[in-house]
Amino acid sequence: MRLKNCVSREHRCQPVPAFGFCKRQKSDLDLGVSCWRLFNQALTIGLLAVAIRSNAVTTNDAALWLPRFATPVIVALDSDANRQFTAEVKDSASAKNWSATIANDLKTWPCRIVSATYSTINNATEPGWQIKISVPADASPELFGLTISSSEGLSVQPQSVSVVPAFETNFYILHITDEQIVNQFHTDPSGQYYKMVGTWEEMKWMQEPVNLINPRFVLITGDQIDFNGALDGWNNWANWGYQPHGKKIFTTQETTVLENRLSELYKDCHRGYRVAYVETPGNHDVTPPGKLLLGSTNDWHPISARIYEEQFGQRDYSFRMDDFYVLMHDWSSARLKAWAEKDYAAALSDPAIKFRLIGQHFHAKWDGAPTGNSAFMPAKCDLMLIGHGHTTTTVQTSPYYIYEERAAFIYGTAGFFNFRRTPDGWSCEQTVSPRDEKKDVWPLFTANSVMKNVRCDQPDSMNLTTNTVTITNDLPANFYDGRVRFVLKKGTYRTIENGTILSEYDCANDTKTAVLVKVNIPASGSITVSISTGKRSPRQSSAREISRDRIGRFTGKIST
Repeated sequence: MRLKNCVSREHRCQPVPAFGFCKRQKSDLDLGVSCWRLFNQALTIGLLAVAIRSNAVTTNDAALWLPRFATPVIVALDSDANRQFTAEVKDSASAKNWSATIANDLKTWPCRIVSATYSTINNATEPGWQIKISVPADASPELFGLTISSSEGLSVQPQSVSVVPAFETNFYILHITDEQIVNQFHTDPSGQYYKMVGTWEEMKWMQEPVNLINPRFVLITGDQIDFNGALDGWNNWANWGYQPHGKKIFTTQETTVLENRLSELYKDCHRGYRVAYVETPGNHDVTPPGKLLLGSTNDWHPISARIYEEQFGQRDYSFRMDDFYVLMHDWSSARLKAWAEKDYAAALSDPAIKFRLIGQHFHAKWDGAPTGNSAFMPAKCDLMLIGHGHTTTTVQTSPYYIYEERAAFIYGTAGFFNFRRTPDGWSCEQTVSPRDEKKDVWPLFTANSVMKNVRCDQPDSMNLTTNTVTITNDLPANFYDGRVRFVLKKGTYRTIENGTILSEYDCANDTKTAVLVKVNIPASGSITVSISTGKRSPRQSSAREISRDRIGRFTGKIST
């Protein structure tokens, strides 16, 4: 495993020929592509090791139903209970000898199987295995892929397990909606739907700011892709590869192929992200009931629902970060609404839960289809975030706040929500009073990504090969939980300036040491983080939590 491949300063973005889009090339676009190759290598090593132990002969990634990239789990290192999560696996009742590992682009960590129960999965709608897994205490607080193996086979899902230091600490999230990928490369800086919607390239432009900001998670409220032109008889984008351009009647096969191609393109352009993406579909992902493919009698709802679940996983789900509850709901299904109502009722009656957040895709003034939609609007909630309207607005302030963001395909728009720990639970700054849209909603890049609004002076903020990095923040928000990772010559790094060491572990066949650093990134300012090394004591081991004598100091030196 050659580390220099993941930290090279020069990258050329190659087209994605499997998707059948354009042949154009661009340089300096995909700073994380080599890192992703290294991540795949690490996953493969873990996968093969598990396979050897279990004599597994079948690889079926789709069998790992939960977690996935769009439905990740979030665990915390601060207690044994918080390190545990449950994976759902579609496998036969005879499966045994379960094992699991987590891996990032540098290293693999073995996990402990707490229990394995053959029960039901997918909101109790089909049989499968509930595998309770414990992340090791020495895991680095980063985003990982998960590999699960049994006597029946092996499955891997990238970017599906997020590890954080602790749950009961202040954190923030980003709300992003309506990415609507239609093409690989961007052609119009405005991002307006009649000229250009979302692209693979735009999502790459957002990668550096999101990784540096390091939200607890990014909440996506639908319309990840946009193939709906095919349903309405329009060949919107020349790069789709169909003729004639403009008005065209698509066949069922052509529309199915297009939806799958755009879904794969979406997943590919998110592979360099180092934070959890929590997603639910919109009407451009799972069409509303009754939406027909033009020129046919095909109701596309069940077809698109099946494709979405194959590509992204579960459409309705909830998760908890100790006493913080999150529900993600697909507005297109009355059946899923019934499940959401039941799940939310249980959360509402649980006194241990102190904050309830709902994400979904809907618009109060548009029902989504002739047969209506199934948006979930409970009487009580702490905060709801929605997509669909392509505008930044406050939908309501009472009895609880509902906020909507402008489409992400317009300059990478993101909404900021800050949660503070209180003696009674949680307080969200954007629900104490109406949010200030100028301070809490902003673009992550300028036209054609001439400038990223949060950036560093190195090619990849999560694979820094120098001992110093400068981060510049043009946005009006203080990102107090920012993140960088140094990957340097093997050693013990005792001194940190303008940061706090969260973890340190050896990698690349014990030739390099990775150091994960928390950075307090000032609003509308810059900060320089530097790190230096000392000799490693014989008693110190790699891949472990940093002891107190190895925690760096935070000096707070910033420039504005």
